[in-house]
Amino acid sequence: MKKIKLLLWLIILGLLGILIYQNLDYFMATKALKFDLKVASWNWTIPEIQNIAYFGICFLLGLILAGLKGFVVSFKLSKEIKTKNVAITSLKEQVNTLKTELEVFQHDPYIKRQLEEKTIAEQSAPDQSIPDQPAPKESVSDQSENNHEKDDKSGTAD
Repeated sequence: MKKIKLLLWLIILGLLGILIYQNLDYFMATKALKFDLKVASWNWTIPEIQNIAYFGICFLLGLILAGLKGFVVSFKLSKEIKTKNVAITSLKEQVNTLKTELEVFQHDPYIKRQLEEKTIAEQSAPDQSIPDQPAPKESVSDQSENNHEKDDKSGTAD
């Protein structure tokens, strides 16, 4: 991959060199830049320099601005990383204290016995809490016999 990147950069630099070489008259011409804000004392003229110098200055200013933005982002991220690391260390300390407390509770015979009783009670409780299963459905002939029995009993009660 490094060789491909190097080859790509060499191609780009070669094309840029060909562009400058073929347009050497334009890049070596000198030009003065004027800056006028339409106020009598606010107009400036930059001394005449070659056009290639203007391109170079703009390129360097772009690199500087991009670098400054990169530093700002880097500082913000490093600050965020530091705050996250502080939070992580505090949480790790909390986990360690809870682990030591748990070990103390597990090795204390009275607490250990209570924990075992509680787990036994929890294991037996779900077995008792299962609802009763519905009775099997009666067949149609059984239902009709039960209806006749009810009719016979209701007639005798008067």
